[in-house]
Amino acid sequence: MHAGDLDELQGGQHPIATVVGCADSRTPPTILFNQGFGRLFSIRVAGNTVDRRGLASIVYAVKHLHCPLVVVMGHTGCGAVAAAEAIVDGRAPLDPSLEEMIVPIIPAVLDARRSGAPDMAVRAVEENARRVAEKLATADTSLAQAIAKGTLKVVAAVKHMHSGEVRFLGEGSPAAGPTASGPVLEHA
Repeated sequence: MHAGDLDELQGGQHPIATVVGCADSRTPPTILFNQGFGRLFSIRVAGNTVDRRGLASIVYAVKHLHCPLVVVMGHTGCGAVAAAEAIVDGRAPLDPSLEEMIVPIIPAVLDARRSGAPDMAVRAVEENARRVAEKLATADTSLAQAIAKGTLKVVAAVKHMHSGEVRFLGEGSPAAGPTASGPVLEHA
């Protein structure tokens, strides 16, 4: 970091995107997207779920920092999704201390099972990211208004641990399908 960078950061933050990601130590958004200090507003919790505090942080980023993009990013090999799968399969009981984190992921696991996809674990991670992104679009009036005005996009993505690739999911994504891990956010 250079002295000029420090001076710029003193003037406040102006992130190009908000990333709602897993707390997994292998998935740091600034490194995955090749971004420096002040470029990404990060909210990280195991399983990339969003509670009231997380939602308030996202609303702050959109309303006060004028962040134009929210990326909900899951990753393959997610322990929180695996825990939800184990509960659905009856292989493990629900740990009460993890309930708030795991219960919101269970519907994504059930959707993945119903889909009949060949790789249920990856599909569950994708479904979880999609479901969280879809819920965010209507979770707060200010987010819904920003989307309607065209000043905000909310998209889902998955980091594939074996390749390091971040794949954006669905319509309206900055780049649907496989992408390089860095440049896609430059155009947000």
